Amino acid sequence: MSKLTLVLSTDNAAFEGDNLGPEIARILKAYAHAIQEVSDPSTQSELESRLRDINGNVVGSVTHTLGEWRK
Repeated sequence: MSKLTLVLSTDNAAFEGDNLGPEIARILKAYAHAIQEVSDPSTQSELESRLRDINGNVVGSVTHTLGEWRK
């Protein structure tokens, strides 16, 4: 079993006003595009990433954990 964990902080200017939903969607689409060719779940490093807002700031991360985990 494996677990993919995504953490995203929305506390900066890129998410202000009407930008919250569109900016989150943009970040998730960029991540999805970057990993769409990954086929081997044991390739942990290809699934892990820093997430950046439209201004280039690191606003989150994705980690991939192999093995047993609890909710």
